[in-house]
Amino acid sequence: MATVDLIPAPAGDAVTFRLHRSRLWLGMALMLMPVILLVRGTFMVLAATTGLPLDAWDFAEAVMGVLLPTIAGATGVTLGAGRNPGWVRASAAGLEFAATGRKPVFLPWSAVQSVGLRFTGPLTELLVTPTSLNAATVAALPTRAPRVRRRSGAAAFIVDVGLMTPGPSALLAELNQRLAAHR
Repeated sequence: MATVDLIPAPAGDAVTFRLHRSRLWLGMALMLMPVILLVRGTFMVLAATTGLPLDAWDFAEAVMGVLLPTIAGATGVTLGAGRNPGWVRASAAGLEFAATGRKPVFLPWSAVQSVGLRFTGPLTELLVTPTSLNAATVAALPTRAPRVRRRSGAAAFIVDVGLMTPGPSALLAELNQRLAAHR
């Protein structure tokens, strides 16, 4: 059972955005593939320029040399995320969220100063800036502390949302709508 399911919803109108393991695996595989292809291609070019002979088996070896590390890397990231992939839940009572493998946090809307996204694609992060870190209620679960970014004296919680469904733009629209309704 996921962490989000262990915590009761704060209100009946709760909307939950989740990071599914299958999307995490696919996203990691698609991010690792070009990197591994670039590294492998660089070695192939170096081998060809130094005069090493390339035979028919080199193509099959190159394909396996790209696919196996990609599959292993994506599987490792997915297993590393464990049973607690990231999630965000918004309701009339407030905003709940947890980054992958981190403790869940609850903020009433009165304690949310701003929400925003940084980066794009699968690396998109949600920044939740509270009016005060003391206003946040952090669940007492045996996982790591929430991710907090401090810049210019202001602190913001960070949640990885790039691979969440239905998507970062829908999440931001929902959060901004709820935030505007509670101001």
